[in-house]
Amino acid sequence: MNNVMRIFKLPLAPIFLVPLLLVAPLHAQQALNSEVLITKIEPTLIDSPKLAGGYSKKSQGRPAQWLEVEVTFDRVAAPKAPKYADELTVNYFILLKNENVTEDRKPTLLTGSVTHIHIPEEKNLHSVGFVSPRTLAKLFEGKVPVNATQAVVDIGVTISGKEGLLAISTFKGQIKGDKGWWDNTQLYTPTSGFVLNKNDTPFSPLEWDYYEAIKPKAAN
Repeated sequence: MNNVMRIFKLPLAPIFLVPLLLVAPLHAQQALNSEVLITKIEPTLIDSPKLAGGYSKKSQGRPAQWLEVEVTFDRVAAPKAPKYADELTVNYFILLKNENVTEDRKPTLLTGSVTHIHIPEEKNLHSVGFVSPRTLAKLFEGKVPVNATQAVVDIGVTISGKEGLLAISTFKGQIKGDKGWWDNTQLYTPTSGFVLNKNDTPFSPLEWDYYEAIKPKAAN
């Protein structure tokens, strides 16, 4: 969804109803301050990259597909604030459409975060999180979706800095204040460890000038 929709006084249906997430797509952004604004959340199924000159074995059939979630955001520094923010952490909440194959008949909520460093005062900055082909196969019991619409119910994203929460947004659903539908964990099965940052995937050497730099693990 390319358009940003600000929500102020719209009547909200109860946030605990999962069917709300299945209505017509609505990219919702709740601006918490003037520094960071999430403008786009885009899930895509993308083929594993074929890197020229690298070690490879012959394979048959089409490449395996990763779930890629790309987040576009703006950062506008306050007066007298540094032009570059030391760190911003993008938190991902990916609700899969897999309740038909889980033991508890609840959809899986994948959670993870990516910490970026030296973020400039610019528009159209980018972060990205990935879910591997093997993880998708496991969580969908081998019935891997053919597109992002089949894979995902909704995606929540928050961006935090040293001051705390700076921005919150969803791909489809609704938010209220600093809370998102993902906070109601009784309806989902939260699972961490499967949302990978770009440096932990085969996409690591690609698009260095497009995505914001990731904090090295040795510095954590």
